[in-house]
Amino acid sequence: MKRILPLLFSLWTGFLSAQTFEIPAEEFPFSQVVEWKGMGSMLINRDPSFNLRQVHLTMVAENATSTWQQAFNPIGKEFYFIAEDGGKYAYFLNNFEIKDNKISFHQLTVNGNVKTQSVAILSVLKRLGSFSPENLTLTDIVTTEKALVYMLTHTDKSTNKKTTIALTMTHHNLVVYAAIIAENITASAKIEDQVSWYVAGEKGESIIYAARTRSGKNAGWLVKQFTAKGEYESELTVQSAGLTFADNTRVGFGTRGSAWLKVPEPKEQGTLVYANGNYYVAGIEASGTSASLVSYVYTNTKWTKLVETPIKAYNAKKSPEIGFFPMKEGIGWFVGTTQGEGHFHPFSGVGIVSGSVTQQINNPSRLLTAEFTGKFVAALPAKWLVFDPSQLPAAGAVTFEYVNK
Repeated sequence: MKRILPLLFSLWTGFLSAQTFEIPAEEFPFSQVVEWKGMGSMLINRDPSFNLRQVHLTMVAENATSTWQQAFNPIGKEFYFIAEDGGKYAYFLNNFEIKDNKISFHQLTVNGNVKTQSVAILSVLKRLGSFSPENLTLTDIVTTEKALVYMLTHTDKSTNKKTTIALTMTHHNLVVYAAIIAENITASAKIEDQVSWYVAGEKGESIIYAARTRSGKNAGWLVKQFTAKGEYESELTVQSAGLTFADNTRVGFGTRGSAWLKVPEPKEQGTLVYANGNYYVAGIEASGTSASLVSYVYTNTKWTKLVETPIKAYNAKKSPEIGFFPMKEGIGWFVGTTQGEGHFHPFSGVGIVSGSVTQQINNPSRLLTAEFTGKFVAALPAKWLVFDPSQLPAAGAVTFEYVNK
């Protein structure tokens, strides 16, 4: 009897730590799985012949069954998922082009509601000046707590003036606003004009935009804060004094538009992110033929080292690409080229190198653990939701597993 009790206890604890369950088959085969970070995993199924355009979604999260099911109709075969960690809204975009002076999308809420809409943008652009969509370059699409943000640039060839524009659409009422974030002269010899603005984070309901500058005593990052309605609030310079990063190119990463757009960016030294109520920066610190991705936190106007993770495939002759994706646990980083390494730097604790990833990673939680090699992993509050992607495409039921953290 004494031997049986430990065995039963072992079996019981094993059951508690792992639970396998099935999601039943749908009309069409499951073809893809994407993670809405902080919400769970979404299985996608649609007519493989594309005779029917409709895309079907099945959300899998805390319960051993589907949380909700929904569908939307993309214009063509392709569509693009845009989401942030824990956001209440996510988007499936039909394309990245602004057609007929409109942006079109399928807005998805945490409750599984889908709203398909096209929103006109020409009038708000005209309020800023003589800008038209066909003369703008799209550099990124990001969701924030209050708005969907389009980052756009316009270059006047006659004056070499580069204007950076943020087009914001508030989630709840789909109203579009526009603001000029900065104006720079591309032909200028001044280093502070050779910049590229990006969404560095959000502070409460406000959006933080940043650009890397290397000018004199103010070398660092120029930071501007705007409301979701495009109203200017403040700006400051976060200095880079004390940091010695190698050159890198900032790229898009995760479920953001820039991960697909791949717009060429100027070389920078480190990337600034605002998250968790603080400014963070990460960059490459090299020594001979080896290098590490090192992140710092900005406190009391000084940089304090936070996390360091080794870069496995470092080439000192090439400037690597660095991308970031903020998460509630820390910041996920991409290091490399189109196929690179995934690094995770928590706000406190030890960093993780999760292995080979692509810029268009549809599974951000993969960065949070080096376990479950080759599996699709979604982080839930107390457990991992694990899926083997080799099951896809699947005409029948598919299997998920809960594993306690």
